[in-house]
Amino acid sequence: MDAVRFSLAALGVILLANGLAAEGLPVKSELVRARCGACHQVDSEQRMSRISYVRKTPEGWEETIQRMMRLHGLDLTPADGRKIEQYLSDSHGLTASELEKVAYSLASEDVEEQVPNGAVKSACTTCHSYAKIAGQRRTRQEWLNLKDFLLAMFPSLVYQHRFEDWPALCDKALPWLADEFPLETPEWKRESGQRPPQEGRWLVRGHQLGKGDYVGAITYRTAADGGFETEAVRQFADGSSVSMNGRGQWLGASAWRGSGHGSEIDRAREVFQLSADGKTQNGRWFPFQHPEQGAKEVRYRVDGSPRIAGIMPGALRRGASAVLRIYGSNFNPSLEPRDLNLGDGTTIDKVSERASDHVNIQVHVAADAKIGKCDITVGVAHMDSALTIYDKVDYIRALPEKALARLGGVRAVPRLIQFEAHAFSNGPDGIPGNADDLDLGLVKASWTLEESFTTPNDEDKKYVGSIGQDGLFTPAQEGPNPQRQRSTNNAGDVWVNASYTPEGSTAPLKTRAYLLVSVPAYRELISQ
Repeated sequence: MDAVRFSLAALGVILLANGLAAEGLPVKSELVRARCGACHQVDSEQRMSRISYVRKTPEGWEETIQRMMRLHGLDLTPADGRKIEQYLSDSHGLTASELEKVAYSLASEDVEEQVPNGAVKSACTTCHSYAKIAGQRRTRQEWLNLKDFLLAMFPSLVYQHRFEDWPALCDKALPWLADEFPLETPEWKRESGQRPPQEGRWLVRGHQLGKGDYVGAITYRTAADGGFETEAVRQFADGSSVSMNGRGQWLGASAWRGSGHGSEIDRAREVFQLSADGKTQNGRWFPFQHPEQGAKEVRYRVDGSPRIAGIMPGALRRGASAVLRIYGSNFNPSLEPRDLNLGDGTTIDKVSERASDHVNIQVHVAADAKIGKCDITVGVAHMDSALTIYDKVDYIRALPEKALARLGGVRAVPRLIQFEAHAFSNGPDGIPGNADDLDLGLVKASWTLEESFTTPNDEDKKYVGSIGQDGLFTPAQEGPNPQRQRSTNNAGDVWVNASYTPEGSTAPLKTRAYLLVSVPAYRELISQ
């Protein structure tokens, strides 16, 4: 026994001499040490096995805690679970710059990922997203441990990858991940001491699916439980406004996780990431059961300097007169036309309303004004490419151009698809379909479904679901349908047609998008 103790002590000296034992983050939370210490050993430096050698997103730590409860008998009250998640996100989380790279996944954005390593793509992303990997930081040994861990937890993955040698792929993927995502990074050394924002007001600019662009403001106030209460007002281009109250907390210095409710939505989830300089938040808010809906939004911290949040409407036709409203903060209440600039060719005739957070102006666009995007200036505040000048609507696009909906409504939550019709100008070169084309924003179109004729006599249009005149596609129920051939389910594919007649024209512009309606995501159904 003494010889064993001596050997272990000698090994510790060797590791320390090589700088390996110095790696790892101490766990200073007594709650974490008490509830997790039965399985995770604590050393003299308060480092805990496994826990001290990994950093994750808040969602990553939440998943880990749930796995410990589900598979290893960890018994936690909801309150203790939240405290542990808070501590690990604060002290063993990702920095703002690191979170920014995987923010699309945390905010449930549907994007096509680019995986920079072939072995990682084949060995890892066949089961989960690349963002889940890139949302972790580990010591080299912790990355290498994943091979044995996954083989023990999911032995069937070898057979799922039967056309490839999965263990050999791992031996290539994990060293690359260890180099790419080490525990200690330049971002960690630079940003780990940052603190989250406190009370304050933020300007917002965003786009809500189906409703269009908006601007507004959100105020954070400290709540009794240590989190924050929020109050937001969002104003849309059509003149409507929506209020939302909520609450939430900062996990770490830069991850805002909140919830809200308002007149148009019962329960929304907010997922935002703070920039490294602490001045902006980027993220989304969406209905809890429908992350495919909602809005993408930017929030700007309000300080003592004037700032422009946006202008509505954001596009003007050459030769037209209009009333514009510019939103922002700390505007001079004595602004005159000479204090504003909307670019060459746009004349400001009158300032009809002034306030610290907005200014209304009457403008006229010259018939020969330059087509394209213009910067705007309000006093000393400036915003690049804020206003679009165009000559006419040349075509429309239905967005998204390719979409996947999922059946539901009985046991599964259906995945809806919100289509939008956007008007476009050919831009300065007059040629459609290239980089200088101008998106003029959301227009009110007429919507229909059309059979895609992929399979003869399948009548998908009749069974897959329906689309409203607001562009929202609602899929049909899941499960067998005895009215279909061979009692198959309601899955299928269709074309989604949009038609819009521009002002002053009698000929409608038309376009279409492709829609695949598939079965529920059964993994999500099991988790529910």
